[in-house]
Amino acid sequence: MSTYWASNWPIWISAFCILAVYTYLFKDNPLYRVMMQVFIGVNLGYQAIIQWQDVLYPHWWLPMMDGFRALLGGPGSPWGALWFLVGVIGFLFYLQLSRKYAPYSKIAIGITIGIGAGLTFKSQFGLNIPQILDSFKPLAPAMVRAQPRTVIRLPGSDFMPTVDDSLAFFVSGSRVEADDVLGGVRLWRTTLPLLPSSAVSVKGEEVLVPTENETIRLDRSSGRILGSAVVSKKDVPLADAREAVAIYHQPQYANSVQLTVKGNELLATAFRDSVAEGVHSGDLLWTAQYGEAIIGIQSFDGVALVAGKGQSAIWEIPVPQPKLAFRDYVDNWVSVITVFCVMTYFFFSFKRRGPVIIAASTVGRLMLMIGFGAFFGNTVMTRMSILLERMMFLIDDWLRPFWHAIFK
Repeated sequence: MSTYWASNWPIWISAFCILAVYTYLFKDNPLYRVMMQVFIGVNLGYQAIIQWQDVLYPHWWLPMMDGFRALLGGPGSPWGALWFLVGVIGFLFYLQLSRKYAPYSKIAIGITIGIGAGLTFKSQFGLNIPQILDSFKPLAPAMVRAQPRTVIRLPGSDFMPTVDDSLAFFVSGSRVEADDVLGGVRLWRTTLPLLPSSAVSVKGEEVLVPTENETIRLDRSSGRILGSAVVSKKDVPLADAREAVAIYHQPQYANSVQLTVKGNELLATAFRDSVAEGVHSGDLLWTAQYGEAIIGIQSFDGVALVAGKGQSAIWEIPVPQPKLAFRDYVDNWVSVITVFCVMTYFFFSFKRRGPVIIAASTVGRLMLMIGFGAFFGNTVMTRMSILLERMMFLIDDWLRPFWHAIFK
């Protein structure tokens, strides 16, 4: 039994304090008031020690002392002595205890409120603006479908550009150009003695440009002409790419959008079922117009190279959007109607004008009561969970070990 008391006396003190506070449920009594004063005193003493050890001493006292030592010729920066002014401002708070000098405490209070208001505005502005933007939910099916966005503009090409790693090779007339498709930077441009007959191909560190009777070899990194070789027609690569499948880094969207060229229009259809809510294989997701006839397309991770004779571009392909039904808009309509009615109730709470305003104000007042009731219920549930946690402490940590210690 002595071992039990040696290890469990803090639990007994805690249980006694809990029960002493709960005596207020019957009526106000001296035991409850003593426990409240003890709680306030212990909390204030604890906070004072924590503030000194964790804030004032390392962040105010030590820098200030270092600054004073630097002013007297010691090491360090003398600017640390300016922390003395912070201590003076903090001391002004305590002038509220004096009737004569109490007005000077308003200086410190004003500085604190101003800094706090500025920081609060900054944090709330940065926190609430994204939430406000996210609250703009659709109230009906979208009239305008998602559209691809031009990320990088690239030169035009007579044939489908050849992409090798981050390089894309464009053929326009007798010129071959190599561009970095990640940054849209031209690396080199070479004018050939013959007209290319189809798209180029890459073989190791060489770029092979087919012409009518021979293949011209170019250095991949510089575009320098290395020579030529006879080529047969079967070795000429295909010069057209009219379809592609959009690849996304996100697993749920991988291989999900089929891109098809139709003149100067790019069509995106679902490649498989359930790429988005309510979308099935073959459903048209969006269409986008290009400024000229599209020679071909090639897809990468979330983007596609769209080639034309006058200009090419890297398009960011939008991910499939869900096809929403009416039931998906109900909660959005409830939110909008609630906001409108509650604002009407407050704006016209002193003077009602017309049956529409009266009806909207009535609905707004009803919505307010529902919101307050839900908030109050949530508060009661939180308090009840704390009460249950304390009761479980009394049973599991106090009474049950004590019972086992007596009757073991």
